Amino acid sequence: MNILDSRVARHRRHREEQQRYLAELQSLAQGLRADGSRLRLEIEQAVAVGSPAAAQNLLQRHGKLARSLAAIEGQIVAAGDALAAADRELKRRELAAAQRADNAGMRRMSRRPVS
Repeated sequence: MNILDSRVARHRRHREEQQRYLAELQSLAQGLRADGSRLRLEIEQAVAVGSPAAAQNLLQRHGKLARSLAAIEGQIVAAGDALAAADRELKRRELAAAQRADNAGMRRMSRRPVS
């Protein structure tokens, strides 16, 4: 593997890491949304049975969860931007490697004697 191939492989690994990180954040956000839905149901039940103290505690938990979800969604946007940048850089490196390989092939072909 030459230096160019090594750089392309490094950028490919970086892109894959960015993709995994984004997927983990999206999974975490999905879990938080599900928890939020369950908490809303519990709040409704606490209000229905007339338990304001329980409802208040659940509302506080729901607020904290909503803040966490908002923070994760901000991280998702940033991770998406980082993934897009990694994609662009990888494509740029792959194109450069392909062009260099084509140029090297053309030089070899021009050196061959014509029969």
